[in-house]
Amino acid sequence: MIKVNKSKLFKVAHAILRKSEVTTWSEALKAAWKAMKVYTNMLIGKVEFSFRKVNGEVRKAVGTLHNLNYFAKDNRTISNKNVDVICFWDCEKQAFRSFKASTLIDTNYGKATEIQF
Repeated sequence: MIKVNKSKLFKVAHAILRKSEVTTWSEALKAAWKAMKVYTNMLIGKVEFSFRKVNGEVRKAVGTLHNLNYFAKDNRTISNKNVDVICFWDCEKQAFRSFKASTLIDTNYGKATEIQF
């Protein structure tokens, strides 16, 4: 069972609202929950999802964060990190990619895993 990090959830929702990507707190929380579900499922396996790119194109991706032997080149922390940006390993393109939480359209992560709210 995976536990959703509620602190990160509310930071993502606040960033979405602050950047005026939605008009209400309710919409921001809905977008943040959807993104956090994708993120937590990517920690344990592959997830199929689609999102809207900056140029308006809809992109379908299969991403994961499971069993990646990747370490950041620099140990410094970035204080102004965009918390509403979700980074992932794209299994089809074999490269790291990212998307904004508010642009997530559809997900297909199946019923195999449970998420604790």
